[in-house]
Amino acid sequence: MSDIFEEVDDSLRQDRLETWWKRYRLVVYGAVALLLGAVALNEFVLAPRAEAARTARALKLETALSELHNGSYQAARSGFSELADEESKMSPLAAQYLAQSLYEGSGDAEGAAASLARIGGVEGGPYERLALLKRAYFSADGQSMTELEATLGSLVDDDSPLGALARELVAAKAFATGDIARARTEFNRLRFDAAAPSGVKRRAELALAAIPPAEEVAVEDVVVEDAAAESAPSETAPETTSDPEPAPSPAPTESEETGQ
Repeated sequence: MSDIFEEVDDSLRQDRLETWWKRYRLVVYGAVALLLGAVALNEFVLAPRAEAARTARALKLETALSELHNGSYQAARSGFSELADEESKMSPLAAQYLAQSLYEGSGDAEGAAASLARIGGVEGGPYERLALLKRAYFSADGQSMTELEATLGSLVDDDSPLGALARELVAAKAFATGDIARARTEFNRLRFDAAAPSGVKRRAELALAAIPPAEEVAVEDVVVEDAAAESAPSETAPETTSDPEPAPSPAPTESEETGQ
């Protein structure tokens, strides 16, 4: 009896399969045809176009780099600007070269910083993080310490060579703004920073040798102020006048001497 039941079940399954196939076979044929068409389109149309576009962008970048090296900054800016405006993997690199051509060609630090601002921030890849550091260097002179730290963001806490360079920039800004204590603290930390390159550590040692301790700077300021106060004339001192010396008597003339 069990064999009969199994045969009946098999017959039912086959009937259901035939019914499903008759109903949906056109859909299956269409899906297969669509898949084959998509593969063919990508293989013979889209892929060659994408490869041609990549080749054209690489050639444009190479041409712009040649113009930059030859000092043709206007032509270089034009090429780099077109590449930076495109949505491609080459855009961050082109934006960095655009900033370089702006700064070297005309000293446009603001334009260079604006060019780098279009690239992602600290959460991006190496190009984005390097662009953020360069933007901070370009805009450091016109920013306060608070603004500079906001520009760098979490990059100053990054355990990498780029993070060490960011901390060096903060130390230099502290010295430039007169915060000697913080400058010495930051440079001293850089000396023992495991992530800092050897060049950063060497510059930190040179800076510490050149920057006097904060106590000495305070003492020198007090001495200078005291010296200035002593050398300044007193406003309340009474004016002293001296009597004019009597004019010498005129010598007697010859007629007066004869009359005498």
